[in-house]
Amino acid sequence: MNWKAGAIRVLTSPPAVACSRRLLGRRATIFMLHRFAVPELKLEGHPVAAVRHLLAWLRRHEFELLPLVETLTRLKGEGPQVRGAVSFTIDDGYFDHAAVGAPVFAEFDCPVTTFVTTGFLDGRIWFWWDRIEYVFSTTRQAAIRVDLGGAPFRYSLATPAERRAAQADFTGRCKAVTDEVKHEGIAALARAAEVELPTLPPERYAPMPWETLRACEQRGMSFGPHTVTHPILSRTSDRQSEDEMTASWRRLKEQCRNPVPVFCYPNGQTSIDFGAREIGTLQRLGFLGAVTGDVGYSEIRQPVAAEAPFLINRFPFNEDLGHSIQYAGGLELVKQTIRRPLS
Repeated sequence: MNWKAGAIRVLTSPPAVACSRRLLGRRATIFMLHRFAVPELKLEGHPVAAVRHLLAWLRRHEFELLPLVETLTRLKGEGPQVRGAVSFTIDDGYFDHAAVGAPVFAEFDCPVTTFVTTGFLDGRIWFWWDRIEYVFSTTRQAAIRVDLGGAPFRYSLATPAERRAAQADFTGRCKAVTDEVKHEGIAALARAAEVELPTLPPERYAPMPWETLRACEQRGMSFGPHTVTHPILSRTSDRQSEDEMTASWRRLKEQCRNPVPVFCYPNGQTSIDFGAREIGTLQRLGFLGAVTGDVGYSEIRQPVAAEAPFLINRFPFNEDLGHSIQYAGGLELVKQTIRRPLS
């Protein structure tokens, strides 16, 4: 065992965690998850065992596991302090969130909020990044040339590593162009690769049906809106931005018994993927708050600034238990405090 692993083991021991938890004060840890592993579909994602290990550890050490709405309410100063409470969120609304994720959280009686892209559940779309993956994984071309927003790119696809690199590069470039140009580019990519994109998503990319969502809701999973088509909102027009948020919330209220008035920004990097325009829309719609993709503890300082509840940070779930313990147990805050005077 190297010195770093040994240090982490000591610092994540029960006595050390008990000490660091006291420092969290008015902060909460909100975990962000995406796909769950489904080996029979060769779907990579969070291993069920890793999720179970973290939930078991949190229960064993008597962490307060709160519904997201309660966490935000208490962060705003209403009710008891959160004092290091933990909440869980899942983004997008894939079938595995219900088939794999929901039973694990129910097993530990742990609240979890899933943010769903309503057009995906309605069968109107399948996710743009999945379509890119489908093209690069199924094309028989050894190389392709494609234009994105007038800029030409050439990709060599002779090896699996080259395909993965090309997919990552093209996906990243799609985040930097308008939503319209992005979809035009994906269509051009499919033509160049001589791949016909199915109208409906293949099984590994499928959504949970609305009836399944309602069944999960009865088992304790809650649901919030995540737009209609999952664009990067900063890359949309004023009208599309508002429609994406307003229509997704309206549709979710039609389908859910108790939809959560908390929004999740696609991609979610503050000032890059959304801004004051989106926050203003959510405020007009009466939302309690919104979660971002920014990494960090969830905190709202008093007195509450108007935009603060709409800039809630989260931590990505890490299958390594030690990393997740560092976040939930407060060790990450200790590390940040130590680094700060040195910066």
